[in-house]
Amino acid sequence: MDDSLTHLLATTDQSDPTRCCFLLKVRPERLADYVEVHQRVWPEMREALSRCGWRRYSLFLDPDSGLVVGYFEADDTAAAIQAMGEEPVDGRWQAEMAQYFVQPDGGTPRLLPQYFHLV
Repeated sequence: MDDSLTHLLATTDQSDPTRCCFLLKVRPERLADYVEVHQRVWPEMREALSRCGWRRYSLFLDPDSGLVVGYFEADDTAAAIQAMGEEPVDGRWQAEMAQYFVQPDGGTPRLLPQYFHLV
């Protein structure tokens, strides 16, 4: 990334630690299965997300590219991500989801910086 853009994103007064947006990349031949499995997210996974402070969690999909955009809110998104990573069910869920993502790192969320928000 261009250094000047990196500096602008790092210093914007529009950033907010309570909102998080991230990208994932799903294998084109697995898109239907990936969407289907999300219609039945394990109850213990849903409970862990709530317990760790994830709110308004949504996933959006561009079916043409396999790009997934995730969004959630928390009192502190970094702490919520860390807490979720410590949940045993998250490890099992991530292992199950790995088959759907473009590898080597399509299943590693790429966090996007917020640079504008209209209230």
